[in-house]
Amino acid sequence: MLSQGDSKSMLSNKIVDLKPCHLYISKSNSVLDDKIESIKKFLKGKINFEVDFKIFYGAEDIDENELVNFYNTPSFFSEKKIAVIKNIEKAPPKIINLIIDMISTADVKNFITVVIITSTSLKKKLDQRMVKIIEKIGVLKELNVPFSSSLKKWLDEKAELDGIKFTGSASSKFIESVNFDLSLLKAEYEKIYTFIISEREKIVTDSMVDKLVSRIYDMKIFDLVDYIGERDKINSIKVLKGILEERQKLEGLITLLHRMFKSFLFIKSSDSASSSVKKYIERHIGHSPYFMSKIENKYIRYSKKYSLIEIIRIFEILNNYDILFRLNETEEKKLVLKLISEIIDLKV
Repeated sequence: MLSQGDSKSMLSNKIVDLKPCHLYISKSNSVLDDKIESIKKFLKGKINFEVDFKIFYGAEDIDENELVNFYNTPSFFSEKKIAVIKNIEKAPPKIINLIIDMISTADVKNFITVVIITSTSLKKKLDQRMVKIIEKIGVLKELNVPFSSSLKKWLDEKAELDGIKFTGSASSKFIESVNFDLSLLKAEYEKIYTFIISEREKIVTDSMVDKLVSRIYDMKIFDLVDYIGERDKINSIKVLKGILEERQKLEGLITLLHRMFKSFLFIKSSDSASSSVKKYIERHIGHSPYFMSKIENKYIRYSKKYSLIEIIRIFEILNNYDILFRLNETEEKKLVLKLISEIIDLKV
């Protein structure tokens, strides 16, 4: 179903009234896929999908000539053509520059092709030249991830139909492990179901989720931050090893740690700790109410492991390492190991 923000360009139910370019942003690929599907439903009967609807993938090598030719060639069958570019944040700079050139010269009244772009990156992390053009002549919409309650409802109903049961903590861990992505939840559920159906006890526990569910990279970074918050050096190093084995970068680690210890500071120094940390989490982290509540409860618990003086000292440590990361003069693994040790072993 098209959202109100999109429908302004589709009120007449005519493809000719579409804007030249649309950008949809969401942390969830399934939400973005649903958006593309809703647009395809709107287009049904209005265009020839075989020749006038084409999807390009940012993570793959997009043929520049193919994209330009598709964009510039008029259709014999449809009023407008549709070029979908998925996961623009993964496209190389030359493709992004090409797209910027195309949409910046688009005739807002007589264009041939509608460009629909999706991204799982935040708006501020995208090429701002592209963002400004789309805001001026097109549609830019940030789509919220479904609330975890709706995912939990799906999980509970599916499990009941299949004759299995999740413990409360196992279902929460499962939903978090897939970063609140419904399509991943469904795919990973099949692993759990295949395993548990042959077991005598049809109850899914935390340990089963840990064993069977592929925890996505974004959540592994959060795991690392959590273990540092708990002053758990062994598990911190274990998670770090897993991240590095996948050859993933640790960009954003300093920012996440800074946010966590800033929350600790609110908790330690405010009479209304809960209210202050909740506002800070809402402003700087954001997510469903369920997830924010969990973060707040975790941070209150973790904050008890650090003194106020230690927290203040840790801000100095983080600032120093932020500079070291930017200088890129020390191997990343060694740098993060030293950072973990300095924070967890700190005694003031």
